[in-house]
Amino acid sequence: MRTVARALRLVVNSAILLVVLLSVAVYIVYAANGILDEVEARDRRADYDGPIASTATAIVSRLTAQAAVEDGPAPQSAASAEATQATQDTPIPTLTATEPPPTEFPTLTPSSTATASITPSLTRTPRPTAERMLAATATPVPPTATPTVPPTMTPIPTNTPRVLPPTPIPTNTPRPSLIAPADGETEIVHVSLTPTPLLPTATPTFTPTPTLTPTITITPTPTYVIEGTYAVPVLTPIVPIPERVPLLDTDPDVVNFLLLGSDTSGGGVGRTDVVIIVSVNKRVGSVAMWHVPRDLLVYIPNHTMERINLAFALGESSGFPGGGFGLMQETILYNFGMEIEHFARVDFDDFMRIVKELGGLQISVDCAIADWRLKSPELDQAVEDNWEYYTLPIGRQQLDPYMALWYVRSRMSTSDLDRGRRQIDALRAMWYQAREQGLFSQVTQLWPEAVEVVQTDMTLTDVLAMVPLAVSLDMSSIARYAGTRGVHYIPFRTPDDGRDVTLPNRDTLVPLIQDFLTPPTANRLGRGTVNVVVQDASGYGIGFDRVAVDRLAWEGFAASIDSSRAERPRDLSLIYDYTGQTKGSALDDLRRVLRVGEGQVVVQPDPNRTADFRVEIGGAYNSCVYGSAADEIGAGPPIPTGTPQNVG
Repeated sequence: MRTVARALRLVVNSAILLVVLLSVAVYIVYAANGILDEVEARDRRADYDGPIASTATAIVSRLTAQAAVEDGPAPQSAASAEATQATQDTPIPTLTATEPPPTEFPTLTPSSTATASITPSLTRTPRPTAERMLAATATPVPPTATPTVPPTMTPIPTNTPRVLPPTPIPTNTPRPSLIAPADGETEIVHVSLTPTPLLPTATPTFTPTPTLTPTITITPTPTYVIEGTYAVPVLTPIVPIPERVPLLDTDPDVVNFLLLGSDTSGGGVGRTDVVIIVSVNKRVGSVAMWHVPRDLLVYIPNHTMERINLAFALGESSGFPGGGFGLMQETILYNFGMEIEHFARVDFDDFMRIVKELGGLQISVDCAIADWRLKSPELDQAVEDNWEYYTLPIGRQQLDPYMALWYVRSRMSTSDLDRGRRQIDALRAMWYQAREQGLFSQVTQLWPEAVEVVQTDMTLTDVLAMVPLAVSLDMSSIARYAGTRGVHYIPFRTPDDGRDVTLPNRDTLVPLIQDFLTPPTANRLGRGTVNVVVQDASGYGIGFDRVAVDRLAWEGFAASIDSSRAERPRDLSLIYDYTGQTKGSALDDLRRVLRVGEGQVVVQPDPNRTADFRVEIGGAYNSCVYGSAADEIGAGPPIPTGTPQNVG
């Protein structure tokens, strides 16, 4: 017995010791992981706060060298000569070979007469010394002219007056300048849709020649907040450069994509007139899309305060690390606190080709728009009689490639923010059609053709990793954001040339961005569990039910269509409430989204219901929202009131 007892004690003690050892091991692993996570987070913050590759501190040595070469060697005493010789024997820090050669910009030859339409004459002249801050490799200089450069970098000096030729700002792409018809007549002022490239695509062979260019003396300004990190602007910014936004994108399960649309056809850089950020939350399986106004005045790193739609072209032309996408990444990181992982970019022709491959664009138009269009896409754009003033009504529309481009570009009767809303609508419609046609299962076969149409940094492996979410994603799990003029964006007219732009109101815009980056709220997730059935009772037969379902999806409702024929046409829409709930009900959200008055609600509690709500869309349906579904849910036409007259 004693032997058995000792054996049992030995087993128990061994088990207890093993448990203790395992517990200690688990704790050590847990603590180590916590320390590693903290170190990783700290390194990520350090990377964000540290200077980028082309920092001002890395540029200052080259600027000093260039200035010394241009000014010539200064007189030296015997002692300084010895010090200089000793310094010259020391290797001089140089920039890495990955930086591209300097790029020369065409400058604008001034005209004594100001006109409404200016055709600039382009003269290739050497860029100012300070403009070469992004050049990768400095021009070799004779050994005798090598300046003295200390091995350690010095902070970039504060602003000093300098004399520089003006740098031209690209003008907007010409587009139809048309007026609405009056008294049944059609009057067209001017039609010109030929896009012009922002910069020459060919790299010119350059020989510096003297030019008669007026000079501008810049008044010194206080030290910039970007000094020591980015190059100081050559010209004084028209508004002060703000401090950068703290890093808001800290969730490793969030992947941000940048979708860009160029205002060109047949290649070229041009301006980026479509800027949409898509944030994918892989953990909860949701997607949010934010349209950034093209005329938003932001700080473009290593340049100045300028419209965001010029950032891509400046990155391409200045040799910024990563090119146009690299500068767009840095611009969004500085101004919005978001890290962008991937991008995709198309121009007019690319967009129409994609729509053609999809068999047209099936879009739910919830806001009627009116604008000029060609009577037929094949007609000559320069002939005035080929144009007509056209109104696209509310309803389910099938658009050919030309009309799809017209739909996402039109802003004559709306605004740039509303145009962004329609662009996001079109993106969702294209995703839905691609999924319904089974194109995501053919990604491997379609990828070679896709990369011919879309400029992107994504690989086939990157795309395949997103296919499962694209296939399983519910339409109600996609949210859209835009912001409001006067709330998130402050109207501003530039003092130099009178451009109508907007400034970000950080007090309201940063909270909007934080909401954009976070998972769906419990309120939105709760709407997805509400069973809503929609029937078209308008009598028009133009897809009001489909439009209403798509509109509800933007608010998180997973609604379905009742395709049966309504008993009789209705004017006002009706909502049948089968829940009978007074608290926590989705009824108020349904009424607000569909613009249904309290008098158009019929309460019929049914414990055996197959749907929570039934909506009959009437002929007066109008749930138009000019802007974003997520942040302008209260905007739109007034909600009708009164007792329904046609409830039967």
